[in-house]
Amino acid sequence: MPNDHRQLAVFDDRPFFERALAFGVRAGILADEKIAAIAEDGPKGMVQIAEYFGTQYLRPNIDEARERIVNLVSLFLEEESGGDLEKAARSLRDGTFLSHSRGGSEMLKSLWAMPEDASFGIMIKQSQKTFLADWSLRSSADYRQARAERQRYQQTIDAALWFAERLGVAADDISTVASESIIRTALLLYLANGAAAALPNAAEFVGMLAGLRENGVPGKGRKSLAAIFKVLPEAHQVVTRQELHKLERDDLPRILDASQAMNKLIPELEPLYFLRDFDLEEASQFSAGVSQDWEKITAGKVDDNSLLTLFLCLAADTPPRAALSKAAARTLIGKIRKAGLQRQPALAFIRAFAPYAMQDDLEALWNEVFPELESALVDPADVSGSQALAYLKENCIIR
Repeated sequence: MPNDHRQLAVFDDRPFFERALAFGVRAGILADEKIAAIAEDGPKGMVQIAEYFGTQYLRPNIDEARERIVNLVSLFLEEESGGDLEKAARSLRDGTFLSHSRGGSEMLKSLWAMPEDASFGIMIKQSQKTFLADWSLRSSADYRQARAERQRYQQTIDAALWFAERLGVAADDISTVASESIIRTALLLYLANGAAAALPNAAEFVGMLAGLRENGVPGKGRKSLAAIFKVLPEAHQVVTRQELHKLERDDLPRILDASQAMNKLIPELEPLYFLRDFDLEEASQFSAGVSQDWEKITAGKVDDNSLLTLFLCLAADTPPRAALSKAAARTLIGKIRKAGLQRQPALAFIRAFAPYAMQDDLEALWNEVFPELESALVDPADVSGSQALAYLKENCIIR
């Protein structure tokens, strides 16, 4: 019989409270005295809600308060009864209308207290009153979907805290960090090293990826991973296996693929992992590990003039150099006047080879200079090219 009650409810789009009330009257569950008590409590609750969110003296606020209180009672009844109209009607019989409204409100407050995403700690959280103002007008289906999402977030955070403790990381050190990155980092450590004694810094992360590429995943890594799943609490198993699947499907093939440039791969993978802070010496090791090709091509030059010289060569479809002789500069000007300049090759070079932290600034530099550069080098009034050469001497490296 309860299944029939739920089936009937599916085809009735009235608020669940109204369906349960009608069912209770038809089935003789709700006596006249209870109906009268509900009719008396309803306006009291509406006034309280209107005062909380606005004022009881404006008709729109009262009308909205009626919708809110019906939604709150419906939410509580539907969740507590599992959608069974008979159980819901008996709940209305045994409790007051206002107690059901408070029950729905408490459920929304509990939803508000749950994490909004999988970060450990939220920098800015919506006020409870603003949240209730929004969610007391939403449906039970919206509530169930949000609760399921937030429960998954909580499970991810709990699993991340478990791994963080094993890695010796205090909860305060991972505030606002994406919890998935902590789990993923721990799993990669087990796979690569057969243990996860501590979080890597960026330089150690580069070394770990390089070791995997050179030697593959060691047998002890797989054994270590299997062992950790044996001691991992059941509540963390699903979330952790999901992160392992992402690592093995998305990251590991790229790490092991020698055809993928490591200097391009590392900046793309690094945001997915949680690395401890590193000092200046370690930073320089990280930069060198990522940007060996960049160092070779630029000859270690990082000043704007040298880099613009290199970008100009690329834009003219010429081998990149950080400095040009006067003769080479004149030849380049002639080529540009015949074939023109292309903006894109330098941008592609920046994304492929430049250190990740420099890429946005270098792109901005090139995009800002390119129109002026193009205009100066192809000016038809400069027949001899002397002005173009003077411009290059001023803005590039010409020897």
